[in-house]
Amino acid sequence: MKGFGRKDISKKNSTEKKVKNLEKDTLISNAFSLHSRGKFKEAAEIYNFLIRNKIYDPRIFNNLGSIFFQLKKFDKAILLFEESIKRFPNFLETYPNLANALVRKGNNDLAKKILNRAIELSPKFLKAYSSIAGIYVGEGNLKEAELYLRKSLEINPKDINSLVNLACVLKDLGSPTQAERFLRNALEINPKYDFALINLGAVLNELGKIDEGEEFLKKALKINPASPMALNNLGNILSKKKNDQDAEKYYRKAIELKKDFSLAYSNLGSLLSKQGDLIGAEKYTKEAINYNPRFELAHVNLGVIKIDLDKLSEAEDLFLRAIKINQNYNYAYRSLFSLYEKTNNIKKLKNKMEEFNDNESIINEILMFKARIFFREKNYTTAKKLIDQVSDEWVKNTDHQSNILFWSYKGFIEDKVKNFDAAFKCFEKSQLNLKYENCNPEIFLNYIKTYRRNLDNKLFIGRKNSTKNEPSPVFLIGFPRSGTTLLDTILRSHPEIDVIEEKPLINSVELIIKSKFKYSLDELHKLSADDIIFLQNHYLEILKNNSDKDKNAKILIDKFPFQTVCLPLINTLFPNAKVIFTHRNPYDTVLSCFQQSFEPNHAMANFRSIDSASEIYDLTMNIWLDYKKKLKMKFITSKYEDLIDQFDKHILKILDFIGVSWDENIKNYRDTAFKRGKINTPSSSQVVQPLYKSSIEKWRNYEQYFKNSNRYLSKWKDYFKYS
Repeated sequence: MKGFGRKDISKKNSTEKKVKNLEKDTLISNAFSLHSRGKFKEAAEIYNFLIRNKIYDPRIFNNLGSIFFQLKKFDKAILLFEESIKRFPNFLETYPNLANALVRKGNNDLAKKILNRAIELSPKFLKAYSSIAGIYVGEGNLKEAELYLRKSLEINPKDINSLVNLACVLKDLGSPTQAERFLRNALEINPKYDFALINLGAVLNELGKIDEGEEFLKKALKINPASPMALNNLGNILSKKKNDQDAEKYYRKAIELKKDFSLAYSNLGSLLSKQGDLIGAEKYTKEAINYNPRFELAHVNLGVIKIDLDKLSEAEDLFLRAIKINQNYNYAYRSLFSLYEKTNNIKKLKNKMEEFNDNESIINEILMFKARIFFREKNYTTAKKLIDQVSDEWVKNTDHQSNILFWSYKGFIEDKVKNFDAAFKCFEKSQLNLKYENCNPEIFLNYIKTYRRNLDNKLFIGRKNSTKNEPSPVFLIGFPRSGTTLLDTILRSHPEIDVIEEKPLINSVELIIKSKFKYSLDELHKLSADDIIFLQNHYLEILKNNSDKDKNAKILIDKFPFQTVCLPLINTLFPNAKVIFTHRNPYDTVLSCFQQSFEPNHAMANFRSIDSASEIYDLTMNIWLDYKKKLKMKFITSKYEDLIDQFDKHILKILDFIGVSWDENIKNYRDTAFKRGKINTPSSSQVVQPLYKSSIEKWRNYEQYFKNSNRYLSKWKDYFKYS
């Protein structure tokens, strides 16, 4: 056998080495292919084979760790990533993977140390900066996240992912204008980057540029029709446009495509809550938390829904859980403090603020609510000192709800220390910050006029009662801020009376008329006897469902001030219904409406100024007179000032009208207010006070602002016999 020389032996060893390397690379390539196709088991078998045969490569340990990460076996993943870094410390890709696994195990601090080690090895390793930023976002520390993302852009100003991620952080920090700029920069680099298009759509929505936002989201959907986030964000815009039907469709489509899409579940829940479907809202918001137990926004939103369902202790627990998830989440603190304040649980409010007093991130919220407490205790000097300590920078940059609350609280405090001009400016700022951009006051004006047209129809006026013995609830109506909540609280103190407070019961009937029967609200004469019976039953069912089940009340009162507008429908359903109409000095009423921060809707959009509030007051009173003259209904009027001056006599007259006897519990209405939990109106703090006269003729302090409104209000002052 011919032997090999030295040259030949060297050649053979080299060939074997090449073969061995080829086999290794082929195996790794096959593993990569299997891995990418989701065949984790087969890929893992190859990786383990290579490790057993001491064929080491940083990609083997890293990728096997990634498989265990995807299988949520984080401990095994961490061991493999650590081994990879130990053997191959310069293989940078493993560092962010190890950090992600550590975050999943709750070890954020170590994760940040690992990533900073990678940065020390390679100061221009962009992925490490973005990964640290992601950890800080998860912790709610957006300022630190912003810092790392800006460092990333210093290294590469055209890194598109850093541009978009920084924009998202800036949006959440309350700087949507800056966010818009970075997103547009990203789209200059890649006009078809769907993630940038999606986020720009969301930012433009927040900036009130909803039509342009809609365009960008539709562009994103053309690129990727199956993008759950694009569908979700488009749903947000359509919801803002009051196109609830299409908004719901997009949310449900997003959920269909991504079963664990917590944000879409939460948004769908919020939409259903807005529509009055609290059960559906509760269900979907729970799903959001189920898929993401650390979703603090969903916890707060569910808490708000629980309040509407009168499950106050559950709401409190949800707000506290949100705070535990994110100790810097101002929305959760504000919701918790507002719950205590609205339910008149001032002791608990004080205790909780003391507990959180060391948290510098919420010091301004604490100052604001402390001022509110001293205001309630009539220590107006201290209240002013506290509210004046709130940071101007915080007021400028806080979320709009906190901003509204601040200016509202400050306005009432300035009023009490007799700085009336300053108070008025505060109320103006509060109104300006209310998100009315998609609320059109004209829509409510047209709504009123639509109902009014029924009176011009002889078929409506002349129709006979087709339901002789229908049960008839009592309706408590009037203009907002005319004393309806005070009267509501007094009446519900009677053991035989229950009051359903400001629930959109009649609105649900309107929806059936329009969707099921296909009639407009000025076509009530077209409803057949069977239609009316159907609507009666529907209304009575939801009325009873909203009543206190333990109370077995003889009289159910539906209290909703603006249902004054709906009297033609009420008359159609319940011709024998009794109606209590409250009124108050028109100037005081309008001023009080302007001073409040109502939930934005088409009706409340009329309260943005004294003039517009006066105009809607005039229109409402005019139709009230028309209804009173032409509708054959049983009416009684309740004058707020008489209620204050002649309590017993006034209440006895109302009790006689609705058919119950005097009960001494009536005089304990303050206890009722304390016990009833949440009060759905701005009067929550007022009805627990003894009767007071300080709100009577209060408008005189602001008389200069009523010059243009006298044309609307002076005649009503005369009509109701105010001096």
